[in-house]
Amino acid sequence: MFDWLIVGAGFAGSVLAERIASQRHESVLLVDRRSHVGGNAYDCYNEAGILIHRYGPHIFHTNSQSIVDYLSQFTQWRTYEHRVLAAVDGKLLPIPINLDTINRLYGLELNSAQLEEFFASRRETVEDVRTAEDVVV
Repeated sequence: MFDWLIVGAGFAGSVLAERIASQRHESVLLVDRRSHVGGNAYDCYNEAGILIHRYGPHIFHTNSQSIVDYLSQFTQWRTYEHRVLAAVDGKLLPIPINLDTINRLYGLELNSAQLEEFFASRRETVEDVRTAEDVVV
């Protein structure tokens, strides 16, 4: 006998089961059609003993320290930095566009305040904004 039945052991089901068990001190039966918890964010060792992401890579992003603290009870973190570069005029530039992108693209050394002035001096008026390009212009 259980106090709760939760169907689905992905993120939502796993967290809900843990919270009910640890905070309410009630019993939970957590079921899933897969043989593991964590949904698609599941790692396992293959036949060669190499840790793999069975359902593809997963990257976690948050600015909330309380979420990091909570999840750190259940996992160890691997530091990862994801950087996207675009090839523009023979240069590899960071995307989304930031201060470094503009400085490298135009050979400048602007600070944040100067970047605002730079953009203001080149701003064009678009009467009818209909596309992503219109927004950038």
